[in-house]
Amino acid sequence: MITLSDAKEFLRIDHTEEDGYISILLLLAREMCENYLRQPLPDTMPESIKQAMFLIIAHFYENRNGESVPNVIFRLLDPFRKEEF
Repeated sequence: MITLSDAKEFLRIDHTEEDGYISILLLLAREMCENYLRQPLPDTMPESIKQAMFLIIAHFYENRNGESVPNVIFRLLDPFRKEEF
């Protein structure tokens, strides 16, 4: 699972002023991935799911105006998406 420390390292942030916001983005990234995948995230995640989460966190950290997430995020998640019938 991605930690606050992992997210801050990815974002290249070394201060604590935005830890609360980044923690919210961690929850958002998890929720978005689980909703798209139609299943809970495993405790041990494949690297492509981790990368998708990092990209979601970075996107919303840098674009606080609600801009759509890049399609590459969904391409990273597609192989793990549960089929719906």
